[in-house]
Amino acid sequence: MPTYETLFITPPTLSDDEERTTVETLAAIVTEGGGEFTANERMGRRRLAYPIRKFEDGVYTRFLYDAEIEVPKELERRIRLSDNVLRSLTVRLEDDWAAAAKVQAVKDAERRAEQAAEAARLAEEEAARAAEAAAAAPEAPTEEAVEAAPEPAADPAAESTEEAKPQEAASAEKEGE
Repeated sequence: MPTYETLFITPPTLSDDEERTTVETLAAIVTEGGGEFTANERMGRRRLAYPIRKFEDGVYTRFLYDAEIEVPKELERRIRLSDNVLRSLTVRLEDDWAAAAKVQAVKDAERRAEQAAEAARLAEEEAARAAEAAAAAPEAPTEEAVEAAPEPAADPAAESTEEAKPQEAASAEKEGE
């Protein structure tokens, strides 16, 4: 079976659900036609080289699949009928290019899986550190503990200033006489 690559651009204004539905609908055409996916990847939002239907950006999606000639024809027909696709391009890959593209797609998928696993591991470590910090932090005193706590000792510096005020007032009265 020949290998095909289809790249299409959806508008950035689509919600995630609408975009996912569009991609799943187009992917179903390939699988129902007997095609076999090597890659079905969302390449993300990118700036367009020129405005298309007044959009400056678009969300790129790439299909890499093996199928008979009828499948990409039907896929292109459905893409042309869809209002949710701005542009598309389907090419048939030569055998050596197809083999290289498949190897690269597998490597990219493995790399993304490793990155996702690393991100999950880091998030797990962060959660464990936060839990340890919460366990190590002293708990806030309860009402009973606050009531049972002894009165704090009076500050000697504060007492000396309070005692000095009445004496200063008394000496000022004597001077005024």
